[in-house]
Amino acid sequence: MSDPPVGILARSAAVTELLAREGPLTPADISDRTGMPRASVYRLVDALGTIGLTEPRSGGQVALSLRWLRLGDAASAALQEWAGADAVLQDLARRTGQTAYLSVPRGDEALCIRWAQGSGIGVLVLRPGRSLPLHAGAAGRLCLAYRGDLAGLLARAPFPRLTPRTLTTAEELLADVAETRARGYSISDQDVTQGIGALGAAVLDGNDELAAAVSIGGLAVDVDRDRLRFAGVLADAAAQLSAGLRR
Repeated sequence: MSDPPVGILARSAAVTELLAREGPLTPADISDRTGMPRASVYRLVDALGTIGLTEPRSGGQVALSLRWLRLGDAASAALQEWAGADAVLQDLARRTGQTAYLSVPRGDEALCIRWAQGSGIGVLVLRPGRSLPLHAGAAGRLCLAYRGDLAGLLARAPFPRLTPRTLTTAEELLADVAETRARGYSISDQDVTQGIGALGAAVLDGNDELAAAVSIGGLAVDVDRDRLRFAGVLADAAAQLSAGLRR
Protein backbone atom coordinates (compact mmCIF):
# COMPACT_ATOMS: atom_id res chain seq x y z
CA MET A 1 0.00 0.00 0.00
CA SER A 2 1.48 3.35 -1.02
CA ASP A 3 2.21 6.03 1.55
CA PRO A 4 -0.36 8.89 1.50
CA PRO A 5 1.17 12.15 0.20
CA VAL A 6 0.20 14.05 3.36
CA GLY A 7 2.05 11.50 5.49
CA ILE A 8 5.17 11.83 3.35
CA LEU A 9 5.03 15.61 3.61
CA ALA A 10 4.53 15.49 7.38
CA ARG A 11 7.56 13.24 7.86
CA SER A 12 9.65 15.33 5.48
CA ALA A 13 8.73 18.42 7.48
CA ALA A 14 9.69 16.66 10.73
CA VAL A 15 13.11 15.75 9.31
CA THR A 16 13.86 19.23 7.94
CA GLU A 17 12.70 20.93 11.14
CA LEU A 18 14.91 18.60 13.19
CA LEU A 19 17.93 19.38 11.00
CA ALA A 20 17.18 23.10 11.22
CA ARG A 21 17.04 22.89 15.01
CA GLU A 22 19.97 20.57 15.72
CA GLY A 23 22.24 20.77 12.68
CA PRO A 24 23.79 17.84 10.77
CA LEU A 25 22.71 14.37 11.96
CA THR A 26 23.08 10.80 10.78
CA PRO A 27 19.98 8.94 9.60
CA ALA A 28 20.25 6.83 12.76
CA ASP A 29 20.16 9.99 14.91
CA ILE A 30 17.15 11.26 12.96
CA SER A 31 15.38 7.95 13.47
CA ASP A 32 16.06 8.02 17.22
CA ARG A 33 14.82 11.60 17.61
CA THR A 34 11.70 11.30 15.45
CA GLY A 35 10.70 7.71 16.10
CA MET A 36 10.61 6.97 12.37
CA PRO A 37 11.94 3.62 11.12
CA ARG A 38 15.48 3.94 9.80
CA ALA A 39 14.45 2.66 6.38
CA SER A 40 11.89 5.46 6.12
CA VAL A 41 14.46 8.05 7.18
CA TYR A 42 16.94 6.84 4.54
CA ARG A 43 14.26 7.10 1.85
CA LEU A 44 13.25 10.60 2.96
CA VAL A 45 16.85 11.82 3.13
CA ASP A 46 17.54 10.44 -0.34
CA ALA A 47 14.41 12.12 -1.73
CA LEU A 48 15.22 15.46 -0.07
CA GLY A 49 18.76 15.24 -1.43
CA THR A 50 17.49 14.52 -4.93
CA ILE A 51 15.57 17.81 -4.98
CA GLY A 52 18.46 19.73 -3.43
CA LEU A 53 17.05 20.33 0.05
CA THR A 54 19.65 18.28 1.95
CA GLU A 55 23.30 17.46 1.35
CA PRO A 56 25.71 14.83 2.72
CA ARG A 57 28.31 15.66 5.33
CA SER A 58 31.28 13.77 6.75
CA GLY A 59 30.69 10.83 9.04
CA GLY A 60 27.50 9.81 7.26
CA GLN A 61 25.64 12.90 8.44
CA VAL A 62 23.11 14.86 6.43
CA ALA A 63 22.44 18.61 6.63
CA LEU A 64 20.08 21.14 5.12
CA SER A 65 21.42 22.57 1.87
CA LEU A 66 22.13 26.21 1.08
CA ARG A 67 19.00 26.24 -1.06
CA TRP A 68 17.08 26.92 2.15
CA LEU A 69 18.73 30.36 2.32
CA ARG A 70 17.02 31.35 -0.92
CA LEU A 71 13.73 29.86 0.19
CA GLY A 72 14.01 31.67 3.51
CA ASP A 73 14.72 35.00 1.82
CA ALA A 74 11.69 34.53 -0.44
CA ALA A 75 9.44 33.71 2.52
CA SER A 76 10.73 36.73 4.43
CA ALA A 77 10.18 39.04 1.46
CA ALA A 78 6.59 37.85 1.18
CA LEU A 79 5.79 39.31 4.63
CA GLN A 80 4.91 42.70 3.19
CA GLU A 81 3.31 43.98 6.39
CA TRP A 82 6.73 43.96 8.07
CA ALA A 83 8.60 45.76 5.29
CA GLY A 84 9.59 48.61 7.61
CA ALA A 85 10.40 46.46 10.63
CA ASP A 86 14.13 46.14 10.00
CA ALA A 87 14.80 49.83 10.58
CA VAL A 88 12.83 49.76 13.85
CA LEU A 89 14.70 46.68 15.07
CA GLN A 90 18.07 48.15 14.14
CA ASP A 91 17.26 51.31 16.08
CA LEU A 92 16.08 49.22 19.04
CA ALA A 93 19.32 47.20 19.03
CA ARG A 94 21.39 50.39 18.77
CA ARG A 95 19.61 52.13 21.65
CA THR A 96 19.74 49.14 23.99
CA GLY A 97 22.87 47.26 22.87
CA GLN A 98 20.79 44.06 22.95
CA THR A 99 19.63 41.81 20.11
CA ALA A 100 16.18 42.84 18.88
CA TYR A 101 13.57 40.42 17.54
CA LEU A 102 10.22 40.42 15.82
CA SER A 103 8.21 37.23 16.40
CA VAL A 104 4.72 36.24 15.29
CA PRO A 105 2.37 33.75 16.97
CA ARG A 106 2.12 30.50 15.02
CA GLY A 107 0.11 27.77 16.71
CA ASP A 108 1.65 27.08 20.10
CA GLU A 109 4.88 28.93 19.36
CA ALA A 110 6.30 32.40 18.76
CA LEU A 111 8.19 32.29 15.45
CA CYS A 112 11.02 34.78 14.93
CA ILE A 113 10.84 36.41 11.48
CA ARG A 114 13.24 39.36 11.84
CA TRP A 115 16.17 40.37 14.04
CA ALA A 116 18.86 42.99 14.50
CA GLN A 117 21.97 41.59 16.12
CA GLY A 118 23.33 42.95 19.37
CA SER A 119 26.33 42.22 21.56
CA GLY A 120 24.97 38.96 22.98
CA ILE A 121 24.54 37.20 19.66
CA GLY A 122 26.77 34.22 20.44
CA VAL A 123 24.72 32.93 23.38
CA LEU A 124 21.14 33.56 22.26
CA VAL A 125 18.82 30.76 21.16
CA LEU A 126 16.28 32.76 19.15
CA ARG A 127 16.98 33.86 15.57
CA PRO A 128 14.97 34.09 12.32
CA GLY A 129 13.30 30.79 11.50
CA ARG A 130 13.49 29.55 15.08
CA SER A 131 10.69 29.65 17.62
CA LEU A 132 9.95 29.65 21.31
CA PRO A 133 7.15 27.77 23.05
CA LEU A 134 4.46 30.03 24.49
CA HIS A 135 5.36 29.13 28.06
CA ALA A 136 8.97 30.34 27.82
CA GLY A 137 10.92 33.40 26.72
CA ALA A 138 9.86 37.02 26.41
CA ALA A 139 8.36 36.60 22.93
CA GLY A 140 6.65 33.33 23.81
CA ARG A 141 5.07 34.54 27.04
CA LEU A 142 4.09 37.88 25.47
CA CYS A 143 2.16 35.94 22.82
CA LEU A 144 0.68 33.76 25.56
CA ALA A 145 -0.59 36.84 27.40
CA TYR A 146 -2.61 37.90 24.35
CA ARG A 147 -3.80 34.44 23.30
CA GLY A 148 -7.54 34.06 22.88
CA ASP A 149 -7.94 30.39 23.85
CA LEU A 150 -5.71 30.62 26.90
CA ALA A 151 -7.67 28.08 28.94
CA GLY A 152 -7.38 25.46 26.22
CA LEU A 153 -3.60 25.82 26.02
CA LEU A 154 -3.05 25.84 29.78
CA ALA A 155 -5.11 22.68 30.10
CA ARG A 156 -2.07 20.90 28.65
CA ALA A 157 0.18 22.00 31.52
CA PRO A 158 2.64 21.19 32.99
CA PHE A 159 4.96 22.12 30.12
CA PRO A 160 8.60 21.07 29.59
CA ARG A 161 11.13 22.72 31.88
CA LEU A 162 13.98 24.28 29.88
CA THR A 163 15.89 25.65 32.89
CA PRO A 164 15.22 25.70 36.65
CA ARG A 165 13.44 29.05 36.11
CA THR A 166 10.99 27.95 33.39
CA LEU A 167 7.33 28.46 34.28
CA THR A 168 5.59 25.14 33.69
CA THR A 169 2.28 25.01 35.59
CA ALA A 170 -1.03 26.61 34.65
CA GLU A 171 -1.05 28.56 37.91
CA GLU A 172 2.42 30.05 37.30
CA LEU A 173 1.57 30.99 33.73
CA LEU A 174 -1.80 32.52 34.61
CA ALA A 175 -0.08 34.72 37.19
CA ASP A 176 2.56 35.69 34.62
CA VAL A 177 -0.14 36.58 32.05
CA ALA A 178 -1.78 38.92 34.54
CA GLU A 179 1.56 40.54 35.42
CA THR A 180 2.54 40.93 31.77
CA ARG A 181 -0.76 42.60 30.86
CA ALA A 182 -0.61 44.92 33.89
CA ARG A 183 3.07 45.80 33.37
CA GLY A 184 2.81 46.24 29.61
CA TYR A 185 5.73 43.94 28.76
CA SER A 186 6.95 40.41 29.44
CA ILE A 187 10.10 39.52 31.37
CA SER A 188 12.20 36.44 30.65
CA ASP A 189 14.75 35.85 33.39
CA GLN A 190 16.88 32.85 32.43
CA ASP A 191 13.83 30.68 31.72
CA VAL A 192 15.07 29.57 28.26
CA THR A 193 18.86 29.75 28.67
CA GLN A 194 20.71 30.23 31.94
CA GLY A 195 22.39 33.64 32.06
CA ILE A 196 20.12 35.14 29.38
CA GLY A 197 17.32 37.64 29.94
CA ALA A 198 14.80 39.29 27.63
CA LEU A 199 11.88 41.72 27.51
CA GLY A 200 8.92 41.63 25.11
CA ALA A 201 6.16 44.06 24.09
CA ALA A 202 2.99 43.69 22.03
CA VAL A 203 2.61 44.88 18.44
CA LEU A 204 -1.10 45.42 17.83
CA ASP A 205 -2.95 45.59 14.53
CA GLY A 206 -5.77 47.95 13.54
CA ASN A 207 -8.25 45.91 15.60
CA ASP A 208 -6.03 46.12 18.69
CA GLU A 209 -5.29 42.41 18.40
CA LEU A 210 -1.82 40.92 18.76
CA ALA A 211 0.06 40.82 15.46
CA ALA A 212 3.57 40.19 16.80
CA ALA A 213 5.92 40.45 19.74
CA VAL A 214 8.92 42.75 19.61
CA SER A 215 11.61 41.79 22.08
CA ILE A 216 15.21 42.29 23.13
CA GLY A 217 17.56 39.70 24.59
CA GLY A 218 21.03 39.61 26.08
CA LEU A 219 22.91 38.83 29.26
CA ALA A 220 20.48 38.64 32.19
CA VAL A 221 22.56 40.99 34.33
CA ASP A 222 22.45 43.68 31.64
CA VAL A 223 18.72 43.31 30.98
CA ASP A 224 17.91 43.37 34.70
CA ARG A 225 20.14 46.38 35.41
CA ASP A 226 18.58 48.58 32.70
CA ARG A 227 15.10 47.03 32.66
CA LEU A 228 13.10 50.22 33.08
CA ARG A 229 15.04 52.12 30.42
CA PHE A 230 14.93 49.16 28.06
CA ALA A 231 11.19 48.79 28.62
CA GLY A 232 10.64 52.38 27.57
CA VAL A 233 12.70 51.98 24.40
CA LEU A 234 10.89 48.71 23.68
CA ALA A 235 7.51 50.42 24.09
CA ASP A 236 8.57 53.04 21.50
CA ALA A 237 9.51 50.29 19.04
CA ALA A 238 6.22 48.47 19.61
CA ALA A 239 4.29 51.70 19.03
CA GLN A 240 6.16 52.33 15.76
CA LEU A 241 5.51 48.81 14.50
CA SER A 242 1.84 48.98 15.51
CA ALA A 243 1.44 52.31 13.73
CA GLY A 244 2.92 50.77 10.57
CA LEU A 245 0.18 48.13 10.55
CA ARG A 246 -2.56 50.74 10.86
CA ARG A 247 -1.52 52.86 7.88
